[in-house]
Amino acid sequence: MTSFTFGDRQQYLQLVGSKAATGELKLFVPHFKRTSLTDVRELSPSTTPSCDIPFSFDCVEPLDFEAHISNQMASSELGSLENLVDFPKDDIEVTLSPRLYRTVNPAVPDDWNNLTPQVRSCVKTYTKNWLTVMRRYQKCSIGSRRKGLNLPHQVFECDESFSTEKPNLHLCWHNSVAVQADELETEAPELFIQKLLQPMDQEEVDRKNETMRKSGRLLDLFMLFPASDEDEAVRHRAIPPSPCEQFEQRLQINFLEFKFEIEIEPLFLILALYDLKERRKISENFYLDMNSEEFRDISQSQAQSLCYFRKAIFSITQPSSEIYLVIKVEKVLQQGSITDCAEPYMTIKENETAKIKEKIGKLRFQAASFCQRLSLYRMPFAWAAVDLMSLTSNRSSQNSLDREAIIGGSGSEVRSRSLDSKNHIFPFGPVQHSLNMFNKQEEDKLSDEDLMKFITDEKKPSPLLRRLRKIPGVFRFEVSPVKDTPSFCFTPDFLELKSSNSGAAELALEVLEFPLPGVLTPHTIYRNLLYVYPQFLNFTNRQGSARNITVKIQMMGSEKASDALPVIFGKSGHPEYVTESYTPVAYHSRSPFFYEEVKIKLPSGLAEGHHLLFTFYHINCQPKQSQDCPEVPLGYSWLPVLDNGHLRCGTFELPVNLDKPPFLYSVSPSSLPGLKWLDNRKAGFRLELRPVSTVHTQERTLERFFSLCEAVSEHYSLIHQTEALSQAVSMLKQVCLEELVQFLNVVLDKLLPLLHLSCRMGAEGAHVSKEVFDVLVAIVDRLQNSEEVKKDALGRSHYLASYVHYMFNMPALHEITASESEKYATLKPEATAALRRIRLRSTSDPAIQSSKPMLPEDRGGSQKHSKLFHEELAYCIVLTNGQVRDQVYRHLWFFFELLVKSMSQYLSDMDRWKCPPKQRFSESYRGIVYTMVNIGTEYVKNQDAEITEMTNLSLGFFLNDLLSLMDRGFVLRLIGHHHKELLENAAAQPHLHDRRINFLRVVCSHEHFVTLNLPLASHSKLQDDNRLLEDTTVHNSPAGMFSLSRRFRQQHFLVGLLLKEIADVLKPDSGRLIRREVVSLLHSLLASHDKDPRLWNRKLKVKVAELYLPFLVIILTALPQLQNLSDSDGPKSKLTTRYSNPRNASSLIFTSPVLLTPSSASSNRYSTPIAGFSSPSATKTAEVTQTLLFCFLWVLKNADETTIKGWMQSLPTPQLLSFLELLDLCVSNFEYEGQPSTEQIGSHVYRKSRDMKARLEDAIFGTTGARSEMMKRREYPGIDRLFSRVSVGLQEKLRWRKDLTQWRQAVDKDKFKAELQQEALISGNLTVETNLIVLDTLELIVQQFSSMPESKPVIMVVLKVLIHSLCCNQSTLYLQNCFNTQRALIARFPEVLFDEDSEHCMELCLLLLQRCMSHFESTRAQASASLYLLLRQSYKEHFSTMKMYITLSLASLAEKISNQDEHCLQKSLGIMLIYLETDKAMEGTSFSIQVEELLRNLKAVLCDTVKLQDFLVDVDMQIDLMFRIAKGLQNYLDLRLMWLRNIAMKHIERKQFAEAAHCMVHSAALVAEYLNRVEGAVHLPMGSISFQKISINVLEESLVCDEVFSMEKEGICSGNSFSEEGLLELLDEAVELFNKAEYYEAVYEIYKIIIPIAEFYRNIKKLSAIHGNLKETFDLILSKDSKRLFGTYFRVGFYGSLFGELDGQEYVYKEPGITNLVEISARLQEFYKKQFGKDRVEVIKESSPVKKGKLDPSKAYLQITYVEPYFEEYEVKNRVSYYERNSNLRRFIYSTPYTLNGRAHGELSQQYKRKTILTTLHAFPYIRTRISIIERQEVSLRPVEAVIEDMQKKTQELAQATSVNPPNMKLLQMVLQGSVGTTVNQGPLEVAQVFLSEIPDDPKLFRHHNKLRICFKEFLKRCEDALKKNKSLITSEQLEYQRELERNYEALEHNLQPFINRKIPHLYVMTRL
Repeated sequence: MTSFTFGDRQQYLQLVGSKAATGELKLFVPHFKRTSLTDVRELSPSTTPSCDIPFSFDCVEPLDFEAHISNQMASSELGSLENLVDFPKDDIEVTLSPRLYRTVNPAVPDDWNNLTPQVRSCVKTYTKNWLTVMRRYQKCSIGSRRKGLNLPHQVFECDESFSTEKPNLHLCWHNSVAVQADELETEAPELFIQKLLQPMDQEEVDRKNETMRKSGRLLDLFMLFPASDEDEAVRHRAIPPSPCEQFEQRLQINFLEFKFEIEIEPLFLILALYDLKERRKISENFYLDMNSEEFRDISQSQAQSLCYFRKAIFSITQPSSEIYLVIKVEKVLQQGSITDCAEPYMTIKENETAKIKEKIGKLRFQAASFCQRLSLYRMPFAWAAVDLMSLTSNRSSQNSLDREAIIGGSGSEVRSRSLDSKNHIFPFGPVQHSLNMFNKQEEDKLSDEDLMKFITDEKKPSPLLRRLRKIPGVFRFEVSPVKDTPSFCFTPDFLELKSSNSGAAELALEVLEFPLPGVLTPHTIYRNLLYVYPQFLNFTNRQGSARNITVKIQMMGSEKASDALPVIFGKSGHPEYVTESYTPVAYHSRSPFFYEEVKIKLPSGLAEGHHLLFTFYHINCQPKQSQDCPEVPLGYSWLPVLDNGHLRCGTFELPVNLDKPPFLYSVSPSSLPGLKWLDNRKAGFRLELRPVSTVHTQERTLERFFSLCEAVSEHYSLIHQTEALSQAVSMLKQVCLEELVQFLNVVLDKLLPLLHLSCRMGAEGAHVSKEVFDVLVAIVDRLQNSEEVKKDALGRSHYLASYVHYMFNMPALHEITASESEKYATLKPEATAALRRIRLRSTSDPAIQSSKPMLPEDRGGSQKHSKLFHEELAYCIVLTNGQVRDQVYRHLWFFFELLVKSMSQYLSDMDRWKCPPKQRFSESYRGIVYTMVNIGTEYVKNQDAEITEMTNLSLGFFLNDLLSLMDRGFVLRLIGHHHKELLENAAAQPHLHDRRINFLRVVCSHEHFVTLNLPLASHSKLQDDNRLLEDTTVHNSPAGMFSLSRRFRQQHFLVGLLLKEIADVLKPDSGRLIRREVVSLLHSLLASHDKDPRLWNRKLKVKVAELYLPFLVIILTALPQLQNLSDSDGPKSKLTTRYSNPRNASSLIFTSPVLLTPSSASSNRYSTPIAGFSSPSATKTAEVTQTLLFCFLWVLKNADETTIKGWMQSLPTPQLLSFLELLDLCVSNFEYEGQPSTEQIGSHVYRKSRDMKARLEDAIFGTTGARSEMMKRREYPGIDRLFSRVSVGLQEKLRWRKDLTQWRQAVDKDKFKAELQQEALISGNLTVETNLIVLDTLELIVQQFSSMPESKPVIMVVLKVLIHSLCCNQSTLYLQNCFNTQRALIARFPEVLFDEDSEHCMELCLLLLQRCMSHFESTRAQASASLYLLLRQSYKEHFSTMKMYITLSLASLAEKISNQDEHCLQKSLGIMLIYLETDKAMEGTSFSIQVEELLRNLKAVLCDTVKLQDFLVDVDMQIDLMFRIAKGLQNYLDLRLMWLRNIAMKHIERKQFAEAAHCMVHSAALVAEYLNRVEGAVHLPMGSISFQKISINVLEESLVCDEVFSMEKEGICSGNSFSEEGLLELLDEAVELFNKAEYYEAVYEIYKIIIPIAEFYRNIKKLSAIHGNLKETFDLILSKDSKRLFGTYFRVGFYGSLFGELDGQEYVYKEPGITNLVEISARLQEFYKKQFGKDRVEVIKESSPVKKGKLDPSKAYLQITYVEPYFEEYEVKNRVSYYERNSNLRRFIYSTPYTLNGRAHGELSQQYKRKTILTTLHAFPYIRTRISIIERQEVSLRPVEAVIEDMQKKTQELAQATSVNPPNMKLLQMVLQGSVGTTVNQGPLEVAQVFLSEIPDDPKLFRHHNKLRICFKEFLKRCEDALKKNKSLITSEQLEYQRELERNYEALEHNLQPFINRKIPHLYVMTRL
């Protein structure tokens, strides 16, 4: 550690004694350097600056504050602003208040006359009143309003849940689009704007809107955006806890019931707490008597009015996991061992039998006789123990050593019952517990060690312990945490406690917790107790009867037997105090152990004669005739309480005297002759003394110090004792810390007055004074460095801070007769002069003179110069050096707080509050103060970062206090000097940035901060600095008020420092790491202004806001930095055209991507989140930006509107546009995020619990904590101040808040939900208020620039900001005001919206349609009104464009619209229709007709797009709907193109590449049509006709209306696709998709379109690639050709009302090439079963026509039939290739067998066939995979015709298999096997037998007969050819197979020959003819 030096004493004397010519004190600037502690630098006269602190750095000096105040107070024009001029007269309050006591009567000594000096000093400290100094208005700066108090509920649509019934998806679609389009709703809304269409003056509209905007606004803006608690902790010092008894955890035990199985005799309970982990008893005994009145009567020797405590309150400072409540049971002594006495309780069960009753009666009679004779003597009986921590934590069912019967917790549910750490017990509810078994007491194991060992052993399972016999009984009690002190409760000293509870209740007693080692707590009350513990007595060698031994303990005041003092606390059921106490008797034991605890109230005036007398008795259990008394004396022993004036403590072993003690036995037992000692004076009796005293210390050093201090206070001339006093003072450094802390208040009360000893001790007093100060510093250093001493958030010791705040009273040597209570009775500084206390001033150095007159001579006769206490203390601080100085400035807060309190008390005593601040203290004292601050500044500059943090804050708080006491101009100069010094050295030491800002935060927290900044200084005529005259004119001008000029910083000094800091850190090249700290300081200041009730007046708030007007310019200049902060991943982009559904987070919208709130857990409903916010740095910087913007809005809200208007008018247009961008940034930053969902709450609770667990693990394993955080700070100075949420450690400031490192259990989910809802309420109001401020400012801009000619750019940006605000989540309140402003703006500046260069018209249309879908009628009414007015205002010039924009907007939104959104939008369209019907001004024009048509079109598009949401799982229906939407948007080329691409994407997802390719072909045809009509270039295709070879369907793209192409100039087709590049891109995509679909011929056709374009542009490279691709394409055609699987087709019919619109419809489905009928049937059946239910879908197996009348109306029916392409004969000739026969297919055929009798199948001769030819609406392949059937044609075939067709088909298959090249042997053999196989060839033979065996009778059939015969010939010929071909292909292995086929063929040919050769003669005759 480095140190610094200070000039010698003589230099200081010269310093404070010299005067300048101006009469001002020259101050000394100390020299600091990092050298040894003893270096001293000589001071030259030239280095002593004047008191004015002439700063040489480039910083302004504050004005002469006091002079300005005097000048302003003389003004008569202040009025309500007078409160801002000066501090109030009652600013400081010095109060002498009665000390607070917990008890009704304070704990005081019984005898005040005989107190020793030490006891008197302690009692005086514990009973004196508290003197406090309070700044009356300081609470105003801290804040009195809670966050979010009494906020109105703001309605946001994103928070509301709108329940609607969702009907069946298919049942809801009954009507056609045309019918729906005609059904516009015309329901009149409740919020219809009646006066919307009435003409109104614009100024009147503005006034009306302003009145609505400003009604019900919040005054306290920072209620919604409070400063963080972390920042507030640095700004303010918490009032320390009062010096009273402090308790950690306290448990109240209510004793409900105690009894054994049988009730024989009175039993007595002793309860205490034991910590088995530490192996010690931690509480005193609590004695409980729960006997019945019957047993109480027999156990008491005489009737008395006694008290019985039934409640005990135990305190636990350090809970551990092994704290046990031990219950000991005693009974009246009787004859017999403990086993004998316990036997009846263990064996006898109480019942109604006569024998048992008789036995119990005898036992009761026997017990009664013993009670009458031996009631004073007890014997041990039983015990039990309860694990108290397990009981309260409810962790285990085994809550005690009783392992048999446990009663669980009853009462309120325990929420959390576990130890937080070793220092905390979680809250729990009342828990009842019952013990049912007790352990019998072992006679030889009575000590505490034996007891704890037994408890430890019994926790372990052991067979031996299980065999031990138990005593059954019931002991029931209830444990609960102590919240309030119960009534009739007493302290351990038997003093009644104050209680707020009323009503009768049982008596309660607080049980004393013994002081714990290592727990440091100062004594605050008088307590003087002594606990005596007899432990062991050995009478083994004593002759005679010595077995039943008891010890009588007495506190003797003298040696007379009658002088036994009644100071022993009585037990429950006994008198309050008794003179003697007996230990329990161990039956027949000659060397008994004892467990008795004797509690003694020590006399306040202890003397040497006070001693403890122990008398040992043998007790005769059976009466003897010769003896009436059962006691037989055995011996005596005694022990003096004091040892040379020191209270004894510890274990003592005493000899036993067998004879009665003689006279003076207690004085010197060793010198008394003739005494008879047991065992030759060997120690036979062992005991322990445990004092619990707050007046007697165990440190002899402290005793000596107190004695000498008391002697000094009683005698003025004790010069000869100075050496002893100095030695005693210095020895305080050696006192152990525990004792020092316990007597801290007393030590400080004695130590501080010793600083004034010099006036009584002459020159030697200076040495004592120095020694006293050094010891004081050492004590403070020890307490501050101790980890065991509690500290507050600022690192101040609780005990030191509490002493200074409450107990410190400025030392005085002489007082007038007025008492302290008289002096401060008024509690005001203006006490009368008669009540003043004259403080005598002493000096430690005669050379230093005070400004006050000298006092009379002291008793020594020498005249001394005096100095006030605060001067003496300040002088001691300044003159320290070396290590002491390091300690002083490290813990500077303590000495500064002493100084401030003594200064305040001095001003109050001397009635100097009325004096001007400049005259309150001497100039010499001002010099000392300046020197102290300078030294502190140098210390902060030159010392290591980790040790100067507290010093810097202490300087800030000290100067903050001095502003209320001294010359404020002087103090402001000190502030400026410290700030400047830290600023100049910050470049080399970055941590000084942090120190400087924290210092500024503290001094700016003054409650009169506004007054200190001279808010009315501009009214002052005073000019005291000629250098700044030239700056005055600028400052007083409107623009000058916004400039951070030198004049501004001089007049408003503290605000100037702050704003300069903000301006510096927001510079682009700042590179500073403390951006957040500076911003949070401004945030805290503005929040304090809002919270301050003194500033709630509007005029005052305007003046306060004027102080911050330069901040507007600063933040405007820093706009680029703010944008970078808000979006760290990239620069801010402009408002883009994205679309969104208001209630769908995944949708898109117009939005500004700048600074959406990054902490949002869910997506924004009206805008898209920014990806950059995923990084932690973005979150941190966004927080800084948000705070800056909120402060910016605060200034705008509270500043004078006229001033703001003037400033904006003076801004150049670029800056004004930047100002509007700043407002736009505000809208983004404060967007509402919505209330959390249940899932988010559960996730957050789980995450918080997990984080807390991680923090606990970190704390246990040492990964976080104060040391690690300190190392981080040292490694990166200032990094912890950068942002508030860097890490858990940095956020919580673990160095100061160690209690926050403890893990706390996660909050209850319901409670957390309420907290999140409260946060949502606050967030909602914050969004509303910030947006309304933006709206107010926009209105000011519009009003200011409405008459200016060049206002268009400004107004356009205003409209942009309005549109952006509509994008965001807004409340209904704001939307109403925003719509009003929007309508007024468009009405005033319509050209801004409809200008050709404007891009906002489309955006506004989109947003208005969005709001038309609102579920709130008020929002819909406003949006509908705005939309209607847009149409109305655009009618004359831009009507077609507006209609186009509205349609495009709706189409872009409709994809995400739900059914409920559709319903709301329909209502909005109905509202527009009402406006249309009531608009008289538009009657007689075509406006009404066109608007109605527009609304119908909107309805049609809306219906189809909404249904997309209903069919998310039905892809076919989705594609149909998308097709219809695209068809409906035929004239909106951009949108049609978009929907075609959407359809293509759906097909690509399903791998339907052919359909996707046709989507691209249609898109390209549409673009070609557009280019042909607009450009008409030769190299381009001639519209869609150029694509007809690919698909005849593309000709529909030529149906676009010509008017659409005439709107090209208006930018309707402004997309990139409507260009040659876009056309080529679409064609390339089509090529790629056709290749994937294997439609290679289509690729060639597309390339024929591309080649001319490439040739036109001489694109050889493109041509080369095209021809290369064509070669590959042709090769693929040659290689694959017929191997390609283009598709399979099925007819699907839908029947049933469940299908809705599909009912009765028939479609042809195109499926993949290998799909069979079973597959498509299963797929469709399974799909619709999921939709309607398993039992409601059936498939019709037959293909015959369906009769709907016979179908079940509650079911859905499907009819699925395989169909084939159908070609006419001419088509077969033209469709030569395989591709041609699979493209452009519109006709399909399928056959249905039937018979005339109605059956499907019959005899071959009766089997007819029906051929059905279907014609579809479009040709396959198309942009859809299913096309509706528009025509059906049926052809019936006779049986012979049917078989002819079958044979022809079979013959054709043979021909194809034979001619295929290259040969396909497998296919050939398969066809052969199916033709001539053994079983198959019976088919052709049967046909021949049926149809060729006889010539038909009907001549019409002759031709068919002959044709069939020819078919058979051809069939045989093809079979022969196939066999030959197969023979040439097979190998030797298949020769047998070939022979088998040939044999089959020969057999078939032989059988068919008779039928083939038979001819019909008539047929030939007719032929010849």
